[in-house]
Amino acid sequence: MTMRKLLAVSLALVMVLSLAACGSGQTKNEEPAAEETLAEEQAEEPASDEASDTGKVLVLYFSADNTKEVDAVSSATPMVGDVSSTQWIAEVIHEEIGGDIEGIIPSVDYPLGYDECADYAKQETDTDARPAFEALSVDPESYDVIYIGYPMWWYTIPMVLETFFDTYDLSGKTIVPFNTHAGSRDGGTYSVIQEREPGATVLEGIAISGSSAGSDDTRQQITDWLSGLGLK
Repeated sequence: MTMRKLLAVSLALVMVLSLAACGSGQTKNEEPAAEETLAEEQAEEPASDEASDTGKVLVLYFSADNTKEVDAVSSATPMVGDVSSTQWIAEVIHEEIGGDIEGIIPSVDYPLGYDECADYAKQETDTDARPAFEALSVDPESYDVIYIGYPMWWYTIPMVLETFFDTYDLSGKTIVPFNTHAGSRDGGTYSVIQEREPGATVLEGIAISGSSAGSDDTRQQITDWLSGLGLK
C-alpha cells in the first residue's frame, strides 16, 4: 500500500472513531437530561386530592327553651334531660355530620308556663309579628348547608324564624329543615321555608314527635334520614 493510500485510510479511521465517540457522548448526555425533564414534570403535577369537600355546614335551631336565662325552662317545651327536644335533635345531627351548631335566642324570653307560652305564640302568629333575636355568633350566609330546626307553633313555624328568614338571604344554599310536633308533623312548613328562601334548595326534612325525642329508635330514625339525604 502506498504512503498516500495509507494516509487516507488512517484519516478515515480517525473520522469514524471520532464520530462514534461523539455519538456515544450524546447518548450519555441526553439520558440524564430526559430523566431530569421527567422529574421536573412530575414535580409540577399537583398531588391528587381524593377528599370531597361538601362545604361548610351549620346546624341552627330554636325552641322556647332557648332563652337568655340559662336556668329558665319552659313547661311548654318537651325536654330530654336538661335540653329541649328540638335541641336534642340538633345535637344528634351535629354529632353525625359535624360543622357548627347555634341556637336562636329571642331577645324577649317566652313565658315559662304552657298556657302562657301558647297564648303568647298565638298572638305573634295572629299579628304576623317579627320578634327580634340575639345576634348570632356565626353568619349563616357564609355556610353551604344549613340545617334549621324548630317546634311547630300553631301549625306553622315560630314567628322568630320569620324574622330570621327576613334577615338572611340564603340564596344558593341548601336548607335542611327538621322539626318537633305534637301531631301536626311538618304542617307544610318545609314549603313555607322554600317560599321564604326561593333562591335556596330546601330538602325533605324530618318531623319528630316531641315526646319521642331522646329514644334510641328516634336517634336511629334521624341517622337513617341523614344517610338518605346524600350530603354526608
